[in-house]
Amino acid sequence: MSKTKKILLTLLGVFLIILTGVVILVFSFTQSMKADLDEEKKVKHQAERYLEKNFEDGTEIYDVLYDNMGNWGYFDYAAKVKHEKYGTQFLVFFNEETGEMEDTFISDKWQDDTEKEIRPYIENELGDVLISKDMGDIAESDDWEEIQEEIGDSNQLLLVFDERIGKELKIDPNKAASYKDYEVAPTIRITLSRKKQDADEDRFTEIITALKKDGVLKHGNMIVEYISTNGVLLEDEEWSKSF
Repeated sequence: MSKTKKILLTLLGVFLIILTGVVILVFSFTQSMKADLDEEKKVKHQAERYLEKNFEDGTEIYDVLYDNMGNWGYFDYAAKVKHEKYGTQFLVFFNEETGEMEDTFISDKWQDDTEKEIRPYIENELGDVLISKDMGDIAESDDWEEIQEEIGDSNQLLLVFDERIGKELKIDPNKAASYKDYEVAPTIRITLSRKKQDADEDRFTEIITALKKDGVLKHGNMIVEYISTNGVLLEDEEWSKSF
């Protein structure tokens, strides 16, 4: 066999090894992104027992969240639950760090309640906004691009409490509890689908002043970003203020 053929065969062998490795990696990644049906059944069963023990009002498990990207950090699977009385959608999961079953009911209910309360203040200064409950899970839909076109240049509001706030404050989910009764400071994120205007800072400050004056929200951290509906940053810097 000539030297040239040996070199070509060697290169071909190296290429095939690399190709095989890439195929294995792609296959492994694809498999890791798929939910395990047994794990889904397990978390549903755990959630059912947890809900029966801790919630007096009716609840419904309607789906399972698989955190295949590790965004939460302390669970891989969580049951998606809807509270029949309030309509609040929340998660129930086994916290791998604490070794206990937990839920995000208080956090999600307070998010819904607060968004509804502060929405008129924001719309008064900035125009119509879509709150996170309006959006629901449509961002995960296969038709998201078409939905974006229908939504158009809409402003968006997302308000976030720490997901473990109910457990940390030891709040009974069966007793009415308002965020106004506690010293909490949620994050208010407003997304404007336009460029910054000279009067914006005054508008944001007016919103905060009105919220505090009317007792709607005493403390928080407001962040405003300028992003087009196709996800392009319209301004390099966000505006933010803690109060």
